[in-house]
Order: sequence, then C-alpha cells, then structure tokens
Amino acid sequence: MSDLNYFRQDATPLFPKVLWNRPVSRSGAGRLLMVGGHSGDFSLPTIIYQVVMASGLGDCTVVLPDSLLKLLGGMSATVFVPSTPSGSLAPAARGRILEIAEESDLVAIGGNLSNNSETSILIEHLLNDIIRPVMVFDDAISIIEHNSSLITSRRSTLVVTTMPEMFKLAKVLKVPITIRRDGGILNKLEIVRDIAAASSCDYVVFGSETIVSANNTLGLTPSNYRLSLMPAFIYGVIATFLTQSPQTPFEGLMTAAYVINQVGKSIGGDERPSLTTLTKSLRTELDQAGW
Repeated sequence: MSDLNYFRQDATPLFPKVLWNRPVSRSGAGRLLMVGGHSGDFSLPTIIYQVVMASGLGDCTVVLPDSLLKLLGGMSATVFVPSTPSGSLAPAARGRILEIAEESDLVAIGGNLSNNSETSILIEHLLNDIIRPVMVFDDAISIIEHNSSLITSRRSTLVVTTMPEMFKLAKVLKVPITIRRDGGILNKLEIVRDIAAASSCDYVVFGSETIVSANNTLGLTPSNYRLSLMPAFIYGVIATFLTQSPQTPFEGLMTAAYVINQVGKSIGGDERPSLTTLTKSLRTELDQAGW
C-alpha cells in the first residue's frame, strides 16, 4: 500500500478558499438542473432542492414527469415533461430536458426514477446528448447498469454512490479488486483508486467516510455514518459545490465532504436527523466558515 497517495482532511478544510470565495449573490451562484421522480415517489428531488437552496446555490430547476402535474402544478422551480403510461419519465421528454440543460451549469440525473425500458432509454439518450457536466446518482446508476460505460467513459461526469455499488461497477469494468479483512479504509481507497483508473468519470463514495476521486487525485474525509440514512442531503451538498467549482472539481468536492463532515459532527448521536435539523446545521456551518 506504500504507493497509495491521498489527501486527508478532518477538522479543517484542505481548501478554505473554496468556502471563502463562494458567490455572495444568487445571480452568480450557479444553476442546477435536476431530473428525477415518478408518479409514485418524488421525495428525493424535493429534498435535494431544499438542500441545494440552503447551501447557497443560485438556481435549481427540477424536472418531473407530467403525471405529477395535477398534484404539484403550483410548485415553483418545477418543469413537467412527458411521462409514460405508468407515470415515469418518457423518451419524449428528451428535447425539453436538453433545452433546459443548455442553460445549466450542472445536470443531476437520479432520484426516484422508474426502472423501466422507456425511462432507461431516456437516461441513455441524455447521457449521450448533454454537453454540460453531469452528476449521476441513486436510481440512474442502477437503471443503466447494463450499459454502465455511458457513465464510466463520460468525461465531466461525477458518480455519487456507495461502496457496494462500486463493487458492481468494478465487475462491469472488469477491474480486479481485493477485499482484505484487515484492510480497513486503505483497502477502500485502493478499490476506489483502481476503479477510477479504469474510468473517465469522477467519483464520490459515501458511507462512514467520504472518498473523492477527481482529476486523478484521491481524497478522504471522515463522516457521520448516520448521514447515509439521509442521502438526499449528501447529494444536495455535493451538487452545490460541484456546480460552483466547475474548473476545480477535486477542490470543490473535498470542500463539500468537509461541510458534510462538520454537519455530521453537529448532529451527534441523532439516529435519523430531520431535514430541518440538517439544513439549519448546514447554514450555521457555512456562516461560520465566512460565507
């Protein structure tokens, strides 16, 4: 393991300037497009929206299937696009999503997506056609598991996932991995490094720690594992900092990991912190950081 080089942060951020130099006005704080939801569940995009706005993002547009129009028709910052008969995102939504993506700094795909052939076709088309940076997470990863190269071979792409999902990607990429009983965190870092070396995309792997692999650089930040019970919070913080750090993704993602860690410390032993608790702690942390 002597050849494993990585950055580690805990009590202090490795890149404090990322926090200090964040945009002070909404107009210059980045634009995010989020694609997800189906008629049976749209909670994840809704929660992520609240987190990114609490994080200081400039603007976030949420794309949902029009099967939700009657229920959410008055919801702000939402665009409804064609849905399948079952209520999920349909291939016919492609044009409208691409149109909005042109005006966005980052496109986040995932969260309450239906695992059916029509939605899968749409996601594949979007990954082929979108020229903006893309963040892929949650259901989007499993939906195109049969064609994961659309993600792993795509540049300007971030995959946000867990270690069990990384094992699946390793199998698809034919990356040999070794799980050592006594390997601990170094073993995890080694696995992420080897998978990243076989990919063109970047990775954030969360759990009891946050591992960042971007620009051929590896970073580690401790985390409160309880936050994994609220992945929408993690997705939201990561999406915000990636949107606001387009030229320096490693620095931005490591700073996101630092903020997540600080929020995790503030919730202590709370088994499943509420969204209100997390966003309040998030705002406090950003205020203390000088933003």
